[in-house]
Amino acid sequence: MTGLVPDPRVDALRVGTPPGWVDVALADLPATMSDHAHAEKKAALSALSLLNREPARTDLVARMAKLAREELRHLDQVLGHLRARGWPLAADRPDRYAGALLRHRRAGGSGGLVDRLLCAALIEARSWERLSLLGDALADDPLGAFYTELARSEAGHYRLFVDLAEVECPGEDVAGRLTELAVEEAGIVEALPHEPRIH
Repeated sequence: MTGLVPDPRVDALRVGTPPGWVDVALADLPATMSDHAHAEKKAALSALSLLNREPARTDLVARMAKLAREELRHLDQVLGHLRARGWPLAADRPDRYAGALLRHRRAGGSGGLVDRLLCAALIEARSWERLSLLGDALADDPLGAFYTELARSEAGHYRLFVDLAEVECPGEDVAGRLTELAVEEAGIVEALPHEPRIH
């Protein structure tokens, strides 16, 4: 996993982001930060959607409500950094990375729930890696500490989704399915061109 920033809580990623992404991200930091803001928005919406789909799963509902609040707080923080630098929020764009990963989800039943949770886990894991890389690259800028701190949070979100998959779907091979989806995720990351965005 060359290029990954080590964190024992994130163990699913098969490959690091190919070299050059950080340079592209920093070359248009306003665009990268706008994409990050939209990613936090989508994470909050995804948590609320999962809560809405699984109302009888009491623990999952409570955790998704808490996660949505945290993601919205992160959104507000990113927007604050954009405002402080006089950068407007750019329009949202389709996320080719997430779209490609979600096409591998199974539909319905406990398998569908496992895949929904594990795809969310992998997206959080990739966010952890990308925000860690930004934090390191911006070490001499106030944004460096901000992104390093957010990366720790993303690692925790990854663990949350994996743990939920194991608890909520005890009859499923969660570890095996995570490995399968992680292989697909690695291929997506290696195939997509570098852009000034988090995913």
